[in-house]
Amino acid sequence: MPEKINHIHIMLTICLFLISGCSSYNSEEIRQKHAENYPLQLAQKTREILDGNEPLNLDDCIRISMDNSLAIKENEIKQRLALLEKKVSFANFLPAVSLNYDKKWFDPQPMIQFGSTGIPMQDKDVREITWNIQLSIFNPATWCMYALHTHGYEISKLVTEYTRQSIALQITAQYFQCLSLEKMLIVTESQLNAAKAVQRELKALGVEGIANDWKVEQANSLVLTRQTELQRTKNSHKQAKAELMANMGLNPLEDVSLETQLNLEVPEGSLEDLITEALLNHPSMSISDREAAVEKEKIRAAVTAFIPNLYGYAARIDTSDSHQVFTNYWLGGISAAITLFDGLANVNYYKAAKELRQASLLRRDQAAITLMIQVIRASDQVQTAKDLVELTEQIEKTSAIHLAEIKKQYEQGLIQTSDMLMMTAEAQNAEVQSLQARFQYQTCIAMLNNVMGHTKTKFEDSNNDTK
Repeated sequence: MPEKINHIHIMLTICLFLISGCSSYNSEEIRQKHAENYPLQLAQKTREILDGNEPLNLDDCIRISMDNSLAIKENEIKQRLALLEKKVSFANFLPAVSLNYDKKWFDPQPMIQFGSTGIPMQDKDVREITWNIQLSIFNPATWCMYALHTHGYEISKLVTEYTRQSIALQITAQYFQCLSLEKMLIVTESQLNAAKAVQRELKALGVEGIANDWKVEQANSLVLTRQTELQRTKNSHKQAKAELMANMGLNPLEDVSLETQLNLEVPEGSLEDLITEALLNHPSMSISDREAAVEKEKIRAAVTAFIPNLYGYAARIDTSDSHQVFTNYWLGGISAAITLFDGLANVNYYKAAKELRQASLLRRDQAAITLMIQVIRASDQVQTAKDLVELTEQIEKTSAIHLAEIKKQYEQGLIQTSDMLMMTAEAQNAEVQSLQARFQYQTCIAMLNNVMGHTKTKFEDSNNDTK
C-alpha cells in the first residue's frame, strides 16, 4: 500500500511540474531576447561567411545563397520530413512488437465464497508481462500508402531544386540591378557636378548683369534636381544591396562590393527545341508528373477498400499469479476484415479519386502550356535585349566621337567649362546605358535558362574561400 501511495505522489508531482512549465512562458521576454540577439548573430554570421573575400561576382552570390538562404533551408527541412514519413510508412510492412507490464495490488485479496470460508482467486500481488506481435499479412492499402509517401518524398526533392533555381534567378536579377545602380551613381554625380558648374557661371554673369535672374534660379533648380536624383539613386542602390544580402541569407545592413561578371550565354537551338528542353527539364513539369502519380495511387487506395485485410497476431503472457495452472503461455490467431456495405462511401470515394486523377492531368497540361508561353516570352525578351545592346553601343560610340570633338574645342577655348562638363556627363550616360543594356541582356538570358530548367545552382571551381 505505501508503494502505491508513492506512485501516486510521483504522478502528481510530474503533473504539477508540467502545468507550471506551461504557465511560465513569457512572450515579451522571448521577443526581447530574439530582437536583441538575432541581429548580432546574423552580423557575426555574415562576417564569417564573407571574411574579406570581396568583391563578389555572380557565382559567389549564388553559391552563398545556396548555402544560407532561409527559403532553401526551410524546403530542405520539408524534404527531410518527407523522407521520415516515407520511412514511417515502410514500417507498416514490418511486425509491430509491444511489451505490456501490469502490476496489481488487491486489498483485500480477491476470494470466492466456499461454505463458511473463502477460497482465494488470485494472489494479493500479481504481476503480468505480455509480449504482443502483430503483422499485416495482406493489406493492399499499405502498399498504396508507401507509394504515396515515396512520391511525396520525390516531390519534396523537386520542390527544393525548384526553390534553388528560383533563388538563383532572384540573386542574378538583384546582382545586375546593384551593378546597374552603381554605374548610374557615377553618371548622376557627374551630372550634378556639371549642373553646379553651370550654376557658378550663371551666378557670376548675374552679378555682372549679363544673365537674367530667372536663368540663375533655373540653374539652382537644376542643381536641386540633380541632387534629388543622386539621393534617390543612392537609396535605390542601398535597398537593392540589402535585398541581395537578405536573399543570400546574410545581414542586409552589411555593405558588400560586387565584381562585374558577364558570362551567361544564350541557349542554342530553335524555339521548338527550347520549348522541348523546357518541358523535359523544368522542375515544375516533373512535379506535375509526380502529382498525377499520387492521384493514380489514390485510385488504387480506393480499390483496396473493397479487398479484405488479413492480420496475424501472437502474444506471450507471463504471470506471477500462483493460482494459475500455467504461469506463461502463447496466444495466437488470424484476423480478417472486409467492408460489406458502408452506405456506398467507398464507391463514391473511388469515383472521386478518378475525377481527381483527371484534374491532375489537366493541371499538368496547363502547366505545360504556361511553360511554353514563358519560353516564348523569355526568348523574345532575350532578342529585344540583344537589339538594345547593339543600339546603346552605337549611341555610346557616337557620344565618344562627339566628346572627342568637344574636348578639342575646349582646348582651343571655343566652349565654356560648363558645356564641357555637360557633354562629358552625356557621354558617361551613354556609356552607362550601354553597360546597363548588357546587364539587362544577361538577366534575360538567366530568365530563359530558368524557364528551361537550366539555372546553375552548383559550382565546382572557386577562387574565393566562400565558393
